[in-house]
Amino acid sequence: MAGFSDWTPPAFSPVSIPTLPLLALSDDEKRIIARLGVSSTQDRVNMELTNAYFMGAQVIDNLEIAIPKELALKLRTLVGWPRGAVDPYVERLAIEGFRLPGATDVDPDLADVWAESGLDAEQSLAFTDALALGRAWWMVGSAEEPGDAPRITVESPLNVAARWDLSGRRVEAAMHSYAEGVEHRASLMLPDQTINLGRDDRGQWAVISRDRHGFGYVPMVRMPNNPRTDNRNGYSEITPELQSIVDGACRTLLGLEVARELYSVPQKLLLGASESDFQNPNGQVRKAWDTYINHILALERDDDGNLPEVKQMVAYDPSTFTKLIEMYASQAAGILASPPQDLGLYTQGNPTSPETYDATETRRNRRTIRKQAQFGVSIVEVMQLAMRFQNNGALPAKFKRMSADWQSVFMPPPMTGDTIQKMVQADVLPPHSDVTLKHLGINPTERAQLELDRTAQAGQVALADIRARALDAMKAPTTPAPAVVTDANPAG
Repeated sequence: MAGFSDWTPPAFSPVSIPTLPLLALSDDEKRIIARLGVSSTQDRVNMELTNAYFMGAQVIDNLEIAIPKELALKLRTLVGWPRGAVDPYVERLAIEGFRLPGATDVDPDLADVWAESGLDAEQSLAFTDALALGRAWWMVGSAEEPGDAPRITVESPLNVAARWDLSGRRVEAAMHSYAEGVEHRASLMLPDQTINLGRDDRGQWAVISRDRHGFGYVPMVRMPNNPRTDNRNGYSEITPELQSIVDGACRTLLGLEVARELYSVPQKLLLGASESDFQNPNGQVRKAWDTYINHILALERDDDGNLPEVKQMVAYDPSTFTKLIEMYASQAAGILASPPQDLGLYTQGNPTSPETYDATETRRNRRTIRKQAQFGVSIVEVMQLAMRFQNNGALPAKFKRMSADWQSVFMPPPMTGDTIQKMVQADVLPPHSDVTLKHLGINPTERAQLELDRTAQAGQVALADIRARALDAMKAPTTPAPAVVTDANPAG
């Protein structure tokens, strides 16, 4: 069975922390830390294995039948198929915002919290961890400055251990260990407080500070991938069957590399050659390559007048290995729900049409939609925790039923100039809209300049219209006012 290189924790210099009563861990807290340490060690094995396959650092077992161990250690063959189980879904997963019940647009307050933590970029880290390692972790903390949004970070599952309640869905305690420079630090998160820890002079955990928030919950959220009732932590997309296929393909590539080095040059067999045929006129032995490419082409007859017999052995056929690799690639494509082209398999004939390619992506799109439903529950919980931090631990009623607004997993077809023209004529798109110009391929700088030019042109047109109206008014003939006739004899 394939394994992975032994992981050795880095050596951090101890932190010098004075022993004070207020900084001492209680017996219950020490027991929690010990249990979480054991849990972290147990979970780390499988995560390190799948992470090794994802990074291309796995150890491939060599049977040592056709390839000597010494030769196998000098060659390294890898395929990138494990990334095909992760990256295509990360490319499709993107959150655009959060909507409240009855709203048709994303909530601006939640958008501000999301943007302040830079989660438009950080969210892909969580998706990669969840798909490759089986789970990801989100941590919510207090704002760095008063008035700022709560701080949301994505943490590696390799550094997090948690204890759950009986339902397996609510965190009772969690520990996050990390390196700060050369020092080893940790955070123990309990429902009523967060304890920041460091190593003391004896290498034991000691309290650096306590944040007694009293909110009644642990501010960490697990985002599992493909969880099951027997394992709420989730499973990696780099499954054991995919690992087995990757191992077989790597061993086949190794055989191909060895055969290329040893058998790519046609082998020749000489019958009846003497020792002098491999010596120069001075009696010294010729170099192997010089003998092969020069001397064999010009052998002399022996004393009896006979020429040495030269036979060429059949060179190896690389298709022996390439057919096996294609077979492994076909099996991997089936597991990954991937188009054959993604794994380097091409058929003879015309290129694949866009419609056919879109049809082959249907299964991965359906999987992505299902993952949106799985991951969305966890990410909504993260934002609800952030709202609790902004409201002294209480969750406002309007945030209890929010939902994540995901980007569509389907690639929209490109809009041609004819399509845009028809949409403008049908009043679907305004002719000078920024959206219309963007679809036409005009970059933001040019769009901004066009807007300035339109504004200036509109001002010139308005000024010309005012001038024309003024000239028309000056040229128009004046009409004399009608005379007012008064009756001079009021009595009459």
